[in-house]
Order: sequence, then structure tokens, then C-alpha cells
Amino acid sequence: MQIGIMKEKLKEAVPKLREVMPSPVQEFPWRNAQYTLLDRLLLLVQEALKWSLVVYFIFSTLSDVVYTFSINRELIIPVGLFVGCLIADFLKEISLELFRGSEENDLKWRRLGLCGLFVLVKFTSIWFSTQPGVFLLHVANGGLMQLLWHWRNFMEDANNRQEMSTSSGLEA
Repeated sequence: MQIGIMKEKLKEAVPKLREVMPSPVQEFPWRNAQYTLLDRLLLLVQEALKWSLVVYFIFSTLSDVVYTFSINRELIIPVGLFVGCLIADFLKEISLELFRGSEENDLKWRRLGLCGLFVLVKFTSIWFSTQPGVFLLHVANGGLMQLLWHWRNFMEDANNRQEMSTSSGLEA
């Protein structure tokens, strides 16, 4: 009963509020502002997620290195990183060959999938014994490092192409 009374009072108050509001407030494109705000919030969340994952990767790698030194298996580190880099390059080239005519957005999802694969390797290395587990940790670190490097180069190339297209558009 109380809710029904509140709804009726709100229905009566809305037209009165519209009459009282100044015309610039009524004419303001509220829908466009809403979509702009949501787009910017989404970009902010993506940036925060990206940088938090990069920081997690750095601390995780340092933790793996310290653990490897503590069990006295230092030579596994460079071999694992090298193998991980080779596997990442191999998988990247295979995905480029399989999906030749793809868009940039598709390329981002494939790289995310490859990163997910190396994260899965990192998590599954927990169930292995000491030496294979440590080796798999460093393989995953090497693969993630290589994919992050490729991603960084891809983003720089995209920014350079965008700057060149805007500068050529200004000259014409």
C-alpha cells in the first residue's frame, strides 16, 4: 500500500520537476553522456586489469626465481625461459598461418588465448615433482614474457599507424 502511494507521488512530481528545470539542463544530451561515461569506465577497468596482471606476472616471476635458487636449480631458469620463448613464437606463427585474413580484434583474442595457455601451464606445474614443475614454471614465464613483448610491439605499431594516418589526413 505504501509503495503504491509512493509511485503515484513520483508520477506527479516528474512533470513538476521538468517545468522547474532550466532549458539547458533539459536540452543536455544525457544519453550521450551516459554512453561516454560507460566507455571511459570500461577503458579504465581494462587499463587497471592490464597493469595489475603485469605486476602480478613480475612478482610471480621473481617468486619463481627465488624458489629456484632456494632449491639450488639455477640452470633451469635460462633453459626454461628460452623454451618458453620458442614455444610462444611457434604458437604465434601457427595461429597467424591458420587465421591469415583476420582483424586486429581477432588477433588480440588469439594472443589472450595464448597467454591463457601459458597461465594454465603455470598453474598445472604445481602438480609435478620439483624439477619438472620448476622447469614448467620458467617455460610459462618465458612464454608470457615473449607474448607480452609481442603485444607491446603490436600496440606500438598500431599507435604509429594511427599517428601516420592522422598526420597524413591533416596534410591533405
